Amino acid sequence: MKNVGPIIDGKELRSAGGATFEVINPATGQIIARETCCDEATTARIVAASARSFSSAEWQKTVPAARANLLLKLADLVDKHAPELIELELLDTGKPISQLRGEELPLTSALLRFYAGAADKIEGSVKNTSGGFFSLTTYEPYGVIAGILPWNYPLVNAAMKIAPAVAAGNAIVLKPSIETPLTAVALAKLCTKAGFPHGIVNVVTGPGSTAGNTLCAHPLVRKISFTGSTAVGQSIQKLAADQMKMVNLECGGKNAILVFADADLKRAAQAALLSAFVNAGQLCVSCSRLLIHESVAAKFTNLLKEKVKQISVGDPRNPKTLVGPMITRAQHQAALNYLRVAVDEGCQIVSGGREMRLPGQLSSGFWIEPTILTRVKPGMKVHDEEIFGPVLTITSFRNEAEAVAIANSIEYGLSGSVWTSDSE
Repeated sequence: MKNVGPIIDGKELRSAGGATFEVINPATGQIIARETCCDEATTARIVAASARSFSSAEWQKTVPAARANLLLKLADLVDKHAPELIELELLDTGKPISQLRGEELPLTSALLRFYAGAADKIEGSVKNTSGGFFSLTTYEPYGVIAGILPWNYPLVNAAMKIAPAVAAGNAIVLKPSIETPLTAVALAKLCTKAGFPHGIVNVVTGPGSTAGNTLCAHPLVRKISFTGSTAVGQSIQKLAADQMKMVNLECGGKNAILVFADADLKRAAQAALLSAFVNAGQLCVSCSRLLIHESVAAKFTNLLKEKVKQISVGDPRNPKTLVGPMITRAQHQAALNYLRVAVDEGCQIVSGGREMRLPGQLSSGFWIEPTILTRVKPGMKVHDEEIFGPVLTITSFRNEAEAVAIANSIEYGLSGSVWTSDSE
């Protein structure tokens, strides 16, 4: 049984004052690790260590080119240790191995290299004013950044938090989801191996209600970068308000894909299924609302029904698997509840719609069939609210104006897609 705990000054703690949390493999429902959680005092100690590291002469003398070199070394280590990172992410999230190998690990190292290239491009400006005076603008790091991660893309989001923070000269304390801590801790260890000064990348583990709230409210944390649910984002913004901290939030999405009658329907269908079901629909930029012109709605729905039969759901270690399990037990239940609500609201299930029971070791996993719902109208919960599961809703429209109105009828706005052969 693997143990995982917080990172402070390059060392992993075995005791952090909090409880122990059992980390679950969502594909099997089995315990894969025991997580040491931070209490308020340990969280504060980790933040203080990051503040000391940021203020140290060593870090203050680390020029942008040197910070870039650290990120490049980290990217090389990610590539070198890709098999281990893939294994941890697969166990922690149940993601298909093809998705991890072909997309997420290459993206992780690419993000690190991108921000390495940006490290020495942060430039100020000088402007002449009247009377021989001039004004000078420079950009300085905040200090300690809190990087709060979601459970749907733990490794990619850890890189997305670390890379810009370090490139700009900050220290960062990562707070992974309590459900998926393995790769965030592993990446922090690779930072030490890459030569990052101790404390520049620390990790707090544990629940958001204690470790997360303490981290956000700590006066030495000068900025918060959060990716996750809208409800948690709202609570973080409130915590930061009293100290007027800068906050970046990337929260939920309920995005629309619009398909017009003149579109290449086969290509559009493939795109719609990929967007709706990649990562089992647990993706904030997923286009989970399909809006289709009424003249081709029946034809397009039948095309989707045939194509969804070809989607392989199951063992994440099988290279042919396209859809894995729901990542957390709670989200699994939430998505199933939405499917029950859909039936109550009058939607029609044309594909899927049920919990899956797979054989063998996968029998206790968090599985849901890829689902297509028709007769979905604006105002229904399944149309308006983020399900965050493998569910695609279909709504027809009569003309472009109606399509745009339906697409914009909800509170979310994060991504979108339009399929047509007419660019005008």
